[in-house]
Parts: sequence; C-alpha cells; structure tokens
Amino acid sequence: MMLLRTLVLERSGADAPVNGALLCGFAVDQTGSNFLVYSLDEETEPGHSRVYIAVLRKKLERYFLAGVDSKEDLQAAMQVFKQILVAAASGTKASAGADPQVPFHFIDLKGCRLPPARPEDHHSLIIKKALVMKVITLGMSAPTLPPIESNAVIVPSIRFSSQMVTPPRSSSSSKAAPALLDDGAVDEPPKPLAEPPEVMAEARMAPALLEQSEASPARLPARTEHASLLEMDSTLTNLAKVAQELAQKKSALLEQEAMLEQWQVRLQHQQSQVEERSHELEQRHAQLQRQESEVRQRTERLATMRSQLSGMRQHLQGALLELDQVLDGQE
Repeated sequence: MMLLRTLVLERSGADAPVNGALLCGFAVDQTGSNFLVYSLDEETEPGHSRVYIAVLRKKLERYFLAGVDSKEDLQAAMQVFKQILVAAASGTKASAGADPQVPFHFIDLKGCRLPPARPEDHHSLIIKKALVMKVITLGMSAPTLPPIESNAVIVPSIRFSSQMVTPPRSSSSSKAAPALLDDGAVDEPPKPLAEPPEVMAEARMAPALLEQSEASPARLPARTEHASLLEMDSTLTNLAKVAQELAQKKSALLEQEAMLEQWQVRLQHQQSQVEERSHELEQRHAQLQRQESEVRQRTERLATMRSQLSGMRQHLQGALLELDQVLDGQE
C-alpha cells in the first residue's frame, strides 16, 4: 500500500467517475505553461501502461484540466516528460540534472480541488509500466516551485484528494493509438546512429496535432462552457454527498437515541422488578417475624401450663397422702 494523489475523471460511457493516479506536475518556462501527468491504470500491452498529459487552465477564478491545444506546448511537454522518465529510470533528480534540454521545474500541487475532467480531451502516450511508480516517487521527492502564472494560464495551488490505494494493476482497455515512447529512451542513452524515439513519437502524433491545432479556436468556447458545467456538476455532486452524509449521520443518531430509549425502558422494567422482589422479601421477613413471635408466645404459654400442671400434680399427691392417712386412722 502507498499514499497516492488522485484526480477525479469522467470517461465516456461510464456511469460513475473514476480516479486517476497523479504521476507529477511540472511547469515549462519555454511555453509558460503548467502540465499534469496522470494514469488510469491502463495496460495497453504486456509491460506497458498508458498515461495522459493535460494542461492547467483558468476560467472565472477556478481551475480545471484541459487538452494541450498548441503543438509547441505539446512537444515541450513531451520532451520534459521524457527527461523526467530518464531521471526516474536512473534514479537522479530531474530538476537538478545536468543541463536539461528544456528547462522546467516540478510544481507544488496543494490547496484547491479540480473539477472532474475527461481523459478523452487529453493527450495520451505509452511508457513502461515499471516507470509509473518511479515517476510518482520522483515527483513526490523532488523539490518544487510555484507554478508559472500568466494572463493566459494562471495556476494556483491545487489540493488533490489523498487516499490509500494499491499500486497500478494491469488493464487491457485500449481505444486510440497514442504516441509511443521507446524503451531505449528510459533504459539507456540513445545510440548516435539510431533514430531518436521522440522523432518516431512526433511522427505518429503529427496528423492529430495538426487537426487539433486547426480546430482549437472553435473548440475553446465549448471547452470553457463544458468546464463550467463540469464545475457546477462537481459542486452539486459534492453538496449532494454532504447532504447524504448528514442524513446518514442523523439517521444513525436517531437509531442510537431509539436504542438508548429501549435500554432505559429495560432498565426501568428491571428496576421495578427488583423493587417488587425487595418488597416481597420485606413482606416475607415481616411474616416470619410475626410467626416467630407467635411461636415464642406459644412456647411461653406451654411453659406456664407445664409449671401449673407440675404444681397441681404436687398438690394432688399431697391430697392423696392426707387421704391415705385419714383412712389409716379410721381403721
């Protein structure tokens, strides 16, 4: 078990939101943008996992995740994430590495909550599954700086919900063909004669980037409106959860009060039974005392009668002696 920072996400066709594990957050000075990288625990092929890169945007003083609209921003984010992967694989500090190709720094992600986002709007790529936990560990241990703030993108401190979750498990779901970072990019330095993995990745994602950059101006209002709706939906969902929790607590208190009342009734009933038994014992004790007194009186009467009988016997014996003497004198 390990403590992971998570994001709430909404997938198309899913009834309930899902949690995504945050790998890291970083700011790129070259483009003045801030990015988050997260995973939904999706295993596309044995030993590889899909991760998502999203940009942080601001709407009406609230912050949300959005897709990377600029090709330049996406290429810079991909290059920085590749540097992070190399640092995670080698166990070095990415922010303190030897002359990184694209300057960046990890950002501190604490303070606020983000509304649910859609993974379908974010760029995805495939990395080695073993690097997921290494990137998470690097992002937690590396020094952080405040995010880059500008008129276009202002990123505050972000409070992510923390919960105990198990390390990422394998998943077989796979929909789109994302950009693929070659294994050699993270396990060992690229050979001079070999084609760099990022060139292959850029070649695969170039058509999608061109279509995305052309359609981005028309999609911005829809995305901002969608983000506002998501924010309102998240607020209503949180309020509903709070109301449900309060109702459950109230129900639990009412049940406890009912149980206490039942216990009080039982105690009163038992107390009344004890008082009745005590009263019965007192009555029996008084009855025994009366009987004892009657027996004592009878004993005294019997003793008196015995003494009287003894006196009468002596008197009768004296009378008989006198009678015998009288009879003897007459003879």
